[in-house]
This record gives sequence, C-alpha cells and structure tokens, in this order.
Amino acid sequence: MYRIRVSALLLATVITLVGCGRDDLVGAYEDDLGMTRYEFHGKGQAHLTVLGATVVAEYHLDGDRVLVTGPQGTLVLTRRDDRLYGPMGMELKRQMP
Repeated sequence: MYRIRVSALLLATVITLVGCGRDDLVGAYEDDLGMTRYEFHGKGQAHLTVLGATVVAEYHLDGDRVLVTGPQGTLVLTRRDDRLYGPMGMELKRQMP
C-alpha cells in the first residue's frame, strides 16, 4: 500500500513539473495597425517593438497574466485565447507563422 501511494505521489509530481515547463505563449503578437509587436521566444525572453524601436525584455506567466519587464518597468498583460490585453485598450493578436 505504501509503495502505491509513493508511486502515485511521484507520478503527480512529474506531471506537474512537465506541465509547468510548457510555454504556449511563444510566438508573435501584434496590434491591428502593426505598430506594436511583442515576440515571445520562450524561457522568459521577449522582444518588444513599438513604432520601429525594439527592446529586449523578460517575461513570466502567472495564470492568465503575462508580466513583461523591460527597461521602462513591468507591464501586466492579460491573456485570453489568442490575444493579449494591456493598459489603455491595448490589444495584441497572435500572428500565425
């Protein structure tokens, strides 16, 4: 009985760790006018391009929130389906490769 419990606990831990390593945010998100583009490269690395100027940033996921930290501070985006929503009505749509 003890072995079964330990095996079940070990399996649950492995599944949780594998699930945490998945980053389905990877890809490019852009506004309708093409003036703002966020590219998420995985492992917490991102490139933010606004009006032609690109900066390197870091990000991490917190549920449906994406926290992006760059030279100007931290921006909190909300993720819903294939879109990211930010302050002042910002809406970025996932771009297909």
